[in-house]
Amino acid sequence: MPPIRRCIAFACAALLATALPALRAAQAAPDAPASVTIAYQPGIGYANLVVIKEQGTLEKQFPHTTFEWKVLSNGATIRDGMIGNQIQIGAGGTGPFLIGWDRGVNWRLIAALNEMDLWLTTMDKGVKSLKDVTPAMKIGMPGPDSIQAIVLRKAALDQLGNAQALDANVVAISHPDGLQALEHGQLALHLSSPPFEFEEVQAGAHVILRSYDVFGQSTFNVTYATEAFAKQYPDFINTFYKDVAAATDYLNKNPQGAAELLAHDAGGKETAAQFAAWLKHEGVTYTVVPHGFLAYAKFMQKIGMLSKSPASINDIEFPTISGKGN
Repeated sequence: MPPIRRCIAFACAALLATALPALRAAQAAPDAPASVTIAYQPGIGYANLVVIKEQGTLEKQFPHTTFEWKVLSNGATIRDGMIGNQIQIGAGGTGPFLIGWDRGVNWRLIAALNEMDLWLTTMDKGVKSLKDVTPAMKIGMPGPDSIQAIVLRKAALDQLGNAQALDANVVAISHPDGLQALEHGQLALHLSSPPFEFEEVQAGAHVILRSYDVFGQSTFNVTYATEAFAKQYPDFINTFYKDVAAATDYLNKNPQGAAELLAHDAGGKETAAQFAAWLKHEGVTYTVVPHGFLAYAKFMQKIGMLSKSPASINDIEFPTISGKGN
């Protein structure tokens, strides 16, 4: 072979050797969008997502995707952001998800995050049950369509004979602000979630209502995406599910390690020891399988919050968990 051709051949071989690994990596990399916004709310109900965020799991798997993590005050805000295509992955409670599904938002569950007992607390020693709540008493919760609102309405129906009996008492407020408002007497009662309810009891509040007594042990938070997004990026959805499952497993097997990640994410406002205690608190369970959705939906339809309810859990799940839960 003439010298010039030999040089060209060597150059081409070297270029091919350099390009092939990159080409194979590009072919093997799961399809993903250029940017993804993931929105969730305050509290250890989203600890699985915080683990993923703190470990940089998604960034390692999708190095060409920009990830933005948003902490918003309630599920309705997340729902609106997803309808406007400003949020791609949402996390929240049963109520806002089912209302969106009922109203034509074509989304499904990717994975559940947990099951948690939600408490209605008060500093007023004279309030022992819902029968003691007067019209002047404000009840704080994330919003009128939150899972907390549904728990209150079911309890109002059971105890007072009218699901809407306390609707006028409800004040929309974020969990952290509600905690402060209860302690300073600006709220008479607060129906929130872990760890805020734990902090309230530690500060002197007592519990007059538990969600597990109303609906049984059931899912608190889930992750979800629109069908259009999942159809366009199925590999991303499947990978995200596996990441949530791995983070859930990590929470269950290594609560101390998870607590350290949560403490770092909180900027030192709470210690790792405090988070570890909360993660192992009674009424706190981390699982990717949803439970109680159909029971919530049937009640919501009964009182007019939904026009229909899912015939089965398959109606609202992606294949990642299709057929699991209830």
